Amino acid sequence: MLWRPRLTGALDAGVRRAVTVICAGPGWGKTALAASWAGSRSVSEPVAWLTCEDRHNDPAAFWPDLFMALRLAGADGLPEPGDDPALRRYLLDGVRRPFVVVLDDLQVVTDPRTLNGLAAIVQTLPERLRFVLISRTEPGVPLHRIRAAGELTEIGAPALAFRIEEAAQLLAARGNHPSMEEVACRVRNTEGWGAGLRLGLEEPAGSGGVADAVEDYLVREVLAAQPTGLREFLLRTSVPDRICGELAEALTGQRYGHRTLERLAQANLFVERIGQGRWFRYHGMFRAVMRHQLAVAEPERTSRTHLLAAQWHAATGNGLTAISHAASGGDWGLVARLVVDRGLQLFASADREEFFQILRRIPADHLTQNAELAFCAALRSFADGDIAAMPQRIARARVLLTGRGPRYRAVIDLALSVLESGVVIRWRGDMPRLVAVASQLLDDLTTLRWDQVPARLQYRAMMLCHKGAGLLWTGRLDHAERFLWAAASAARASGVPIVEINALGHLSLLAYLQGALNAASEHATAAIDLARRIDARSRPGSAIAYLTRALIEAERGRDAEAEDSLRQGSHLIGDEPEAATAVVVALARARLQLDRREPLAARAVLHRARAEAGPYFVAPLLDRLLALGAAEAGLALGDHAAVVARYAHRPAIPALLPAEQVCLARAYLLAGDETGAERLLARVREGADRVAAVSAWIVTALAADARGHGGRAGEALSRALADAEPELLRQPFHRFDAPRMMVLAERQQWLSEARGPGRDTVLAEITGEIPMIGGTPAAGPLSERELEVLQYLPTVLTAGEIAENLGISVNTVKAHMRSIYRKLGAGRRREAVVLSRQLGLL
Repeated sequence: MLWRPRLTGALDAGVRRAVTVICAGPGWGKTALAASWAGSRSVSEPVAWLTCEDRHNDPAAFWPDLFMALRLAGADGLPEPGDDPALRRYLLDGVRRPFVVVLDDLQVVTDPRTLNGLAAIVQTLPERLRFVLISRTEPGVPLHRIRAAGELTEIGAPALAFRIEEAAQLLAARGNHPSMEEVACRVRNTEGWGAGLRLGLEEPAGSGGVADAVEDYLVREVLAAQPTGLREFLLRTSVPDRICGELAEALTGQRYGHRTLERLAQANLFVERIGQGRWFRYHGMFRAVMRHQLAVAEPERTSRTHLLAAQWHAATGNGLTAISHAASGGDWGLVARLVVDRGLQLFASADREEFFQILRRIPADHLTQNAELAFCAALRSFADGDIAAMPQRIARARVLLTGRGPRYRAVIDLALSVLESGVVIRWRGDMPRLVAVASQLLDDLTTLRWDQVPARLQYRAMMLCHKGAGLLWTGRLDHAERFLWAAASAARASGVPIVEINALGHLSLLAYLQGALNAASEHATAAIDLARRIDARSRPGSAIAYLTRALIEAERGRDAEAEDSLRQGSHLIGDEPEAATAVVVALARARLQLDRREPLAARAVLHRARAEAGPYFVAPLLDRLLALGAAEAGLALGDHAAVVARYAHRPAIPALLPAEQVCLARAYLLAGDETGAERLLARVREGADRVAAVSAWIVTALAADARGHGGRAGEALSRALADAEPELLRQPFHRFDAPRMMVLAERQQWLSEARGPGRDTVLAEITGEIPMIGGTPAAGPLSERELEVLQYLPTVLTAGEIAENLGISVNTVKAHMRSIYRKLGAGRRREAVVLSRQLGLL
């Protein structure tokens, strides 16, 4: 017998109170627990044990047997045998030393005469008497007053369930030593049920999914003991994974389904309520046994029950469960009809993979029988990664609609059009067509009722998102923002979180393109957090949020974080990405390469991205961003004439994006056209795009400095610093003529010294200084490596450039700089240089 300290400890604590109830269904180890505990008690802690039988419903049998149990346990001062009233008086106030009375199998005692007599003793809470009541069901003795008085300890199935360590000990006692992973699997499959663990050792699982010994035990101990009507109820309601009263009534044709389930749960017949709601579930092994019994006895009834469950769930709006039951019932026509009604909703939900698994169960020879099954075939092509085959599948489904009634044909054609818009048109990147099709479908949805199109609200959320994305990539940003916000709200209201994630991701990218990095970061974080909450972080719909985060981090100079987000976004898009998303990956990668001074690599990435976008790709804004990246690479390579030529055909300056205007202004400066450059920069500096404005002020500062206008350069740099701080911009200061920018920043650093330490955070980071709190020198000389780093501090090199010269990481350089500041008692880079010179270190 296995000793379980946590439970025997609970019993030790329990018998300090008046009553302990051990209540659970058969096989949970109730008697074994109490027996092992009782056997460990000392002689001074006597236990009287009575196992109840049917005959104990007669008081004339119960009280004499209880008298015998007390006498065998060594009770003192017992009355004469047969004097039941005297025995009850003895139990109330005649017990001379502490005693525990264990009544096992108390569920068999149902006669009020015996129960009332026992209740009269238990409820008086005798000072030296403690009761342990073991029962499969709630004992017939009223316990509410004892519970309210705090004198009741209850040990149920959750406490009796074997933990992994206990299960390992049980298996070891039988000579079985599996790995802890296998033990955990057994505990999970049995839900800690002791009899299931023990009997499962005897033989492998049978055809019903559990060992024959387990099935025999449950049939004999539980199922066979129930009345015929209740057995039928159990068998039929075991088909679904979870059951409620209304569904039970639909499956059995019986009334009072909820009341029956509650009674079964109270009787501990392997039925438990799920949370506080209306749903119940059967223990997994018990459900498997009942399903096997039903399948063996009446196989056709199993299929009928599945189809009844499918119809009930379809009527209540649970599409996935309805489709699953229809598939289990083998009615592929019903499966297809349900997929037309609910499939695209599931396609855009967190349950997509489970939905795809059901689609793969449809026999291949059924997929061309009608339009609905051809629709399933198109979805299955997507599930299998064969996106190129989808247009043909959709066309085949439309051919099969010939001859169908106009109303239902319109419903199926709507579903086909929704599918086509998302995984054909949008996947190919034909954004003008996507906007047109989404607009038409939004109009069509207004003419259809919910009973005709159950997924009407979900379709609307999808089309709003498609239209918003299409408007974004055709360059109509204001309209795109309105539709993407509407899509996010509609998706949340209609329960398609994947659409909400995608809409938030595109809103994030839109805000980035408008130069609002804080807003972009908020939207990206919202999308990623939602994906995390619904366990959809691996879905392609989350990719845009990660890619936007990469672009944001790049602008903020956080290269490691940008690379990590780019890596996650690139992984999420998969092997067959949407054309537009693939281009965004290339833009983010090229941005990082340009910032690393790798213009040739960036230009190659951008060129390859456009070539691989395919012949259907029409996304004007993405084309412009690709061209802008190539232009920046050209400037880095000294080809400013090509940049001027690229943008010379534009009829008016407002037609250029702010970033394009900055790029063209830089080309004009290199070409000596200062007037043309200033005209462009002035417009951008006063615009709403703060990222472009910071770049424009930086270029203005560099241009003024080149002309010897130090005051103008300082003023422009100050404006750039002021605009950069709210959005945490850092990288633009390293992007344009970094050596000259560093000289300007150093000059600005000296001018700002009078304002005290801790100010001008952006400036300190640009120059490589790391502001420190406090200025008290720390003990200890500088290390050899710190002395090497110190030699670079008087220069204009950044921490990254120092790292490159020393062949170490930038984080290592910054760590050494912090240590130098701490040891010297300096708060800034300039202060460290001055102190080092005073100490003779420089």
